Amino acid sequence: MRFLGRAKGLLAALLCWTWFGQAAMAGDLQAPWAPLPADAKLVTDPAALTALLANHTVRGVYLPDGSRWREYSAADGRTVWEVEGCLHPGTWKVSGSSVCYVYPTWDDGRPQCFVVYQSLRLTHFVWLDPATGDQWLISNVDALDQGNPDQLPLEGAPICGDPAV
Repeated sequence: MRFLGRAKGLLAALLCWTWFGQAAMAGDLQAPWAPLPADAKLVTDPAALTALLANHTVRGVYLPDGSRWREYSAADGRTVWEVEGCLHPGTWKVSGSSVCYVYPTWDDGRPQCFVVYQSLRLTHFVWLDPATGDQWLISNVDALDQGNPDQLPLEGAPICGDPAV
């Protein structure tokens, strides 16, 4: 139940920011989140994007609230995302220069698509708003580990417990 409340709050905040946001930089990125670093480069090659994510565990922080998350993306298209102590199994795929995730337990199972930038120090996930086409820098990745070192389960119902990120 706590998760549903948080999800509704996040969606309401995103809608509010969509309506009232201002451009954060010369591109299409929206405020209130920080702009991308000057050295950030868009990962446009689908093979490079797949190689970056397939069989890797990504650890990051959501902007602007600083909450932590992690996600393992298997090479076969399955994924599991952990946020606020809840595990959400789903699927992922690369399409062109974007990556889309689908979690049956998040946002009524609607795809969540991102473009990915890499800077010297970090990888950055920029959310693509399906309603408006706006782009929002929502997360910075501070660790990208080979494999599934935490043994996050790819199958089963969502599981909530103590956060382990």
